[in-house]
Amino acid sequence: MIPVRSEILSAFEVVARKAGAEILKAFRSSSEFRLKDPMQVLTDADLASHEILAGFFARDFSEIPLVLEEQENLEPLPKTYFVCDELDGSALFSRGISDFSVILGYVENGRPFAGCIYFPISDSFVFAERGKGAYLDGRRIEFSGSFPLAKSVISLEINNTLSEDDFSWIFKVVKRAMTSRSLGATGAGFRELLSGGTDLFLNLNGAKVWDFAAGAVAIEEAGGALLDKNGQSLVWDKIRMSAVIGKDKNLIGEAFGLKPG
Repeated sequence: MIPVRSEILSAFEVVARKAGAEILKAFRSSSEFRLKDPMQVLTDADLASHEILAGFFARDFSEIPLVLEEQENLEPLPKTYFVCDELDGSALFSRGISDFSVILGYVENGRPFAGCIYFPISDSFVFAERGKGAYLDGRRIEFSGSFPLAKSVISLEINNTLSEDDFSWIFKVVKRAMTSRSLGATGAGFRELLSGGTDLFLNLNGAKVWDFAAGAVAIEEAGGALLDKNGQSLVWDKIRMSAVIGKDKNLIGEAFGLKPG
């Protein structure tokens, strides 16, 4: 159940469940997959979810532009739009790993306003709306206090788009941290940070706007912060993105203090 009254989040819950049901059907059967490029898996479940989301938003929110992973999108993106990842973690899905999700976001006037991340296997939801808070399975999330890097758990997105400088930076951060882990799914990375399992999330290359929009609202509403890997505020008019995401600015600052160059 949605913990706050919101037309957008109510719509997100309905369509996320519909898409999630189709994804689960494919997960429990022999879904086919292929490679869109060397690091992008496309499954039958991606396409089934795409049809549900595209049809829903065209019918109920036809006046608002829609950005979807499995379609062509032109830059610069509009100031206001819906943005969805039909199946985040497709590679995990294709190997029978359950950390996949459906990610739905709403960007208004160049800034993420509302978001939903739905995990079909566990029927778990992240909901967030600007000014109304962030919630994980009905529990309001508010970050309080933080650990220094030496006592922190770091979440990493490791992929073949990372540069040598990216890897060098990751190495330096991990060497200073208590421990680290890599999930291979951005939605799951946001959920772990919101749940308190991790403290800092490095996603330095390879991510797209549909990976970040929903989670960005949740992190900021919980009291955390996000910067791109150049230390600037995230910009929401382009597809490709990077982010250093943390519970507070001090921890993010420690990470940037270790950046090469």
